[in-house]
Amino acid sequence: MLTRRHLLAGAAAGSAALLLPGSANAAEPDTTTEQGWLDWLAAHRRDVSVLIDDGAGRRAALNADVRRLLASSIKVVHLSAYAVAVAKGRLDPREQIRVGDWDAHHPFVADGRAHFQALNWLGVPCDDYGIAKDPEQRVPLARIPEAMIFFSDNAATDYLRTRLGDPALQIAAARGGWTRPDTRSLGGEVLMLMMPEYAPPPGSPVVVRRAMGDAVARRFVRDPAFRAEAFKRWPSMPQTTEEQWPWVKGHGKGSASDLFSLHRSLALGRYHPGGTLAREILALPLSDRVPTGASEVLFKGGSMPRTVTVGLSVRWPGGRAGTAAVLLTDVSDQDQANALPLVDFLISALAVPERFEALRRALGCPTV
Repeated sequence: MLTRRHLLAGAAAGSAALLLPGSANAAEPDTTTEQGWLDWLAAHRRDVSVLIDDGAGRRAALNADVRRLLASSIKVVHLSAYAVAVAKGRLDPREQIRVGDWDAHHPFVADGRAHFQALNWLGVPCDDYGIAKDPEQRVPLARIPEAMIFFSDNAATDYLRTRLGDPALQIAAARGGWTRPDTRSLGGEVLMLMMPEYAPPPGSPVVVRRAMGDAVARRFVRDPAFRAEAFKRWPSMPQTTEEQWPWVKGHGKGSASDLFSLHRSLALGRYHPGGTLAREILALPLSDRVPTGASEVLFKGGSMPRTVTVGLSVRWPGGRAGTAAVLLTDVSDQDQANALPLVDFLISALAVPERFEALRRALGCPTV
């Protein structure tokens, strides 16, 4: 069954699973419904970036080039790079990888128990923090990108980044029209939130923060004593949205245009090599939400404090594909918990012209 865990988890600097639930504001729209999300979008246009094309001649955009937090939506880049590497014979999906090497990228918290759920899905016994009881156990490499997309496992993301290297990630993204995505270590971001003495001051240049996050992530992987120290520190890390936000707002950013370009290339079958494999994996999370007459829904979303992001496509037999990229800021904790109706509405907007027009009116933007 699809849950919010599968949809929008894996926020690198603290997921909603760590946050104290917010109280609903009676003055705000009721986002438990699709209409409520339309009302929310209409009331928060400055906080919304959207680029959507239904593949049947309708396109709308609002703030599409504004850079906002990407959260786990960035993982479509890592997936694409993996798919390219497999297609070119650089990685073998059948390779048996040591679970302890995957675990080494998991700093215990801040992923909504994604890594824990991924290990359970694979039948790997683990403790309550998502660390395998037998680090020598092996699983096929193919399961790592699947865990990254279906469960939004940050450890899988960083494992693939380590195996592939940033140049491969950048080249893979550029194949789909996304230049220079921010592929910093997700585990490093968590560790710097847990252990601020290893982090730069807020507002530091992106290159400095990325480098320091990468360094602390590498130390966590290689140094058991440092991992033990991090384990002691996580209970005292910032817990609420208000406490986390000053740090989270410096996390990796991109635009709806960036995210749209890569998803669009994959959806239209223009991404070569590796596009077929990437689509197969992106189709896993929403396999039970395919509209009538369509063949599949491709999806990767994300969430962080005050942030919800969505990249999705609907594909039909015959070659038609619709794609939506949506980045939202200033989202309450309660509205994050109600993200599924938003995703359902976006799917319907790609499939039903009247729903597309309702979205366009809510955004207050002309069809382009």
